Amino acid sequence: MERNLRTNKTREATQSTATYRDACPRCGAKGVSTTIQEEDYIYGTGESEVKLRVEIPIHECKQCEMQFTDWIASEIQHNALCQHFGVLNPAQIKQLRKKHGMSRKAFAELTGFDHAYLKKLENGINIQKIAHDRFLRLLNDPTILNELKQIVEDIKESSLP
Repeated sequence: MERNLRTNKTREATQSTATYRDACPRCGAKGVSTTIQEEDYIYGTGESEVKLRVEIPIHECKQCEMQFTDWIASEIQHNALCQHFGVLNPAQIKQLRKKHGMSRKAFAELTGFDHAYLKKLENGINIQKIAHDRFLRLLNDPTILNELKQIVEDIKESSLP
């Protein structure tokens, strides 16, 4: 299956200056330009392999001609995977947590997610399972979130000596 995906980060990179802000990691030269290129991003192997086409910023040093990508390209690829699997991307998960005014620690305690796992989801290191994604989507509803808070509070009170 092949999908062509363009994210907000790609649009931002396209609209931004065409010069990479940092120096070339190989030679240290400041003359680094940026272009947006389509790339086939392969995820998985065998029958479960998925080919996603994404547009990512490619930086090229004019001095040593090295081409490289940065964190924005990784974020675009990760978001393409989230879109392919139909799950919330890291920014959406963080936005959900912040919508309810919760710290990562408080949100992890409420959901029962391990704090480190939640941090990995928000930082784009892991992609949540479908069950976790559906649970998170339910928490968009303040009524459900408040009901969960009450359940967690009742459990804490009933476990006190």
